Amino acid sequence: MSQELVESIRAIGKLQNKTLREIGLESGVGENAIYRWNKNEPRLSTLKKVADYLGVDYKIFLP
Repeated sequence: MSQELVESIRAIGKLQNKTLREIGLESGVGENAIYRWNKNEPRLSTLKKVADYLGVDYKIFLP
């Protein structure tokens, strides 16, 4: 799931002209946090922060 999650976030960010780094910083989860999700699943609260920042429902990122 994790790699697909990161790719989904990257795709939505690309539509908004945002990099994963910018999304991490501006959503408050940390500069490199999203990159680590390739190997480790995020907490639901952290995933919600990113989804809120991107203006999407966090459930689209769930399997």
